[in-house]
Amino acid sequence: MKILFFQWHSFMNPGIKRALSELNIEYDVFFYDFHDWEEDAPFLEKFRKQVRSGRYESVFSVNYAPLISQVCEKEGIRYVSWVYDSPLHIRNLETLKNSCNEIYFFDRGQAEIYRAMGADARHMPLAVDVKIFGEAITPKGQKEYGTDVSLLGKLYQTEYQYFIKPLDRYMRGYLEGIIQSQLKIYGGYLIPELVTDELLEKLNQQYRKAAADGFQMGRRELEFLLACETTGRERYLALALLSKYFRVDLYSNNQDERLKEVHYRGTADYDTQMPQIFAASRINLNISLKTIRTGIPLRVIDVMGCGGFVLTNYQPELAEYFSIGEECAVYENIEDLYQKAAYYLEHEEERKKIAVAGYERVKRDFTFQERLRKMLLS
Repeated sequence: MKILFFQWHSFMNPGIKRALSELNIEYDVFFYDFHDWEEDAPFLEKFRKQVRSGRYESVFSVNYAPLISQVCEKEGIRYVSWVYDSPLHIRNLETLKNSCNEIYFFDRGQAEIYRAMGADARHMPLAVDVKIFGEAITPKGQKEYGTDVSLLGKLYQTEYQYFIKPLDRYMRGYLEGIIQSQLKIYGGYLIPELVTDELLEKLNQQYRKAAADGFQMGRRELEFLLACETTGRERYLALALLSKYFRVDLYSNNQDERLKEVHYRGTADYDTQMPQIFAASRINLNISLKTIRTGIPLRVIDVMGCGGFVLTNYQPELAEYFSIGEECAVYENIEDLYQKAAYYLEHEEERKKIAVAGYERVKRDFTFQERLRKMLLS
């Protein structure tokens, strides 16, 4: 078989390419950097020409691209996509129902939502290439990046305060109640159930009175805003608490001046610096974006693939694929996060044993070869 591998500046590209070669799957690469994933006439022309010239059995991409689906639907060619984002950052969901699509979501909960909408939405956990990451880890990096606790990721500093400014006290309190409820729940995503049609209508009534430009808040936009605000608050609380007792390093594209005891170390390159950070940090912290309903985020798989120890919030699929307490560590709330961090920093051998077991698990069961075999050859 021969496939067309659409590439953009996504994660996982090197591991996918190596796996395709090892599976003896012939492929061409089409690279394009979208400015708009849903409207790009030059892309449509170039991509359609490539598809017609190559006699491909399938097109494959990391994350789902509506424009690729549009071309594949017209050309009658299978389109396989593997989604590591949550939620899908597209405006129009109609192309999800195209007959050419086979869309694999890392998050089973997300797949179920889109399947109910009529999409061919399937579930496929993510993967890691331990060899590629291992080649990036050096003894020098162990010294440079060594720390007690590290977090690599966004702080999710949102425009929540801007959007609630025109709202009355009752509406602000209601939205705050949603955030506080979600903050208390680990392993469940409540926000979509709490954003009712009635709430949305009352919210937009107030925006209509206050906004001269006719601004209206959509359901998906409100849910995402609340999810990001909740995640941002949890990450702030976690970093503020842990940095009082341990050395905490933050790798992010933004800072929070309130986190005075956190060591901000700028951004980290995914291919060269990230593996060294994960390998050198005694504890790698994962705090998932709240929109992830059940799935195991790529961050968790990557940490284990670098031989690092991961302390993460609970996700239902973690318990399905890993032995919690033996291959990874899970915290149940902010207080438990501190207690687990203190325990594992004091129990070095136990922590290292868990990191080794997690590494062996993903090395064996989370390979790109196995994932691509199921998606492309089954």
